[in-house]
Amino acid sequence: MPKNALDNPLVLPILGLLAEQPRHPYAVFAELRRRYAYLHVRNATVYTLLDTLKTARLIELTAAGDDAGHQPLRITADGAAALSERVEHEVRTGDLTGGPAFMTALAYLSIMPPARAAEALEARATAVAAEASHLQQTLKAADAVEVHMIEAHYLLARLQQDTRWLTAAARRVKAGDLSWPSR
Repeated sequence: MPKNALDNPLVLPILGLLAEQPRHPYAVFAELRRRYAYLHVRNATVYTLLDTLKTARLIELTAAGDDAGHQPLRITADGAAALSERVEHEVRTGDLTGGPAFMTALAYLSIMPPARAAEALEARATAVAAEASHLQQTLKAADAVEVHMIEAHYLLARLQQDTRWLTAAARRVKAGDLSWPSR
């Protein structure tokens, strides 16, 4: 359980959704559930986090409301900066096995300028390759029957694949082959 509400793992995708477009609170909740089933989103948690994000001035109500007078929320400049910082941190140094925080951050990679995103992907590829190398050395030193360390062999294969994917994605960003939204 996070000590600070802003450390909640749902903050990154909430900010990301509001960076995409302004949304009503219920629309934020519904889209979180649709896109991120693995995060186990609860209604009360989302509404509490939205209030916390408003208090922290990372999001705000828009000036225009709908026919019922409800105002959608949008991300502020401070919120976009916080989102960019969180995304870069998770991409560069998050769980090297690709946990939920990394996956969610990857979804919002385009919050960063392309050059910075490519650098973050390359940094992660380097870290994942180093982890794979360390694991490979561990397996060699263990000199155990493969089935006794099958989980380590599985992880090694995943890390090697992740290194290839991250390197290729960084290359595509640098070459302009991965389309980037205009901001």
